[in-house]
Amino acid sequence: MTTPPEPQPPADAALVSAAQAAVTDMRATARWTVVAFAAVGGVMLGGLPLAGIGEVRDGGDLALASAGLTLAVLGVAWAIWHTAEALTPQLTTLRVLTGPTPRERRELADLHAELEASPGAFYGPFGTTPAELDAACRLHGRVAANLEALLVHESDDRRRAEVSYRLTLARANAEQAGRRRRDLLELAHAWQVRGALRRARLHTMAGAFSVVAGAVMFLLATAG
Repeated sequence: MTTPPEPQPPADAALVSAAQAAVTDMRATARWTVVAFAAVGGVMLGGLPLAGIGEVRDGGDLALASAGLTLAVLGVAWAIWHTAEALTPQLTTLRVLTGPTPRERRELADLHAELEASPGAFYGPFGTTPAELDAACRLHGRVAANLEALLVHESDDRRRAEVSYRLTLARANAEQAGRRRRDLLELAHAWQVRGALRRARLHTMAGAFSVVAGAVMFLLATAG
């Protein structure tokens, strides 16, 4: 009779731990960006209008000042809105690995490369793709459930011992497959947050240019 498999940490455990730490760091960066742009927005709405309102001479200057202030505030709002995406909790499923959208495929390209280079480190004995790993989780879970139901109605001691042993195997396999699937989802989640932060950087840059352009327009209108 074969001994039930002992739970062993996957070879990618260090990578999973690093990914979890990276998510925390990336979200801290996003929070800092939001706070910084919120402070800029406070200055735009508070300091500049009050300081320059007395210098507006005519309707043209007023229109230019209003347009500049609006552009600057929109730039702040744009940057905060898109940076906050990296702070929003995301529901990560295996769909992002088994049937990703074009954007997800680009963002997860290097993760796919890691998975394909060392499938055993991520999937263990449960396949070579995310879909096969998920199927293994479902299979071993169903086997364990069926054996539990069979054990309830089994009265023969010898057969009960055999069913109990097989149930132990099924539970061990289901637990290991489930843990590997959770680790894989942790990695995919970290890559998604990284993608959101990379997109936020581009939007932040666009927002910063908008703020500068708006501030210049406002200052020109109030320069006297």
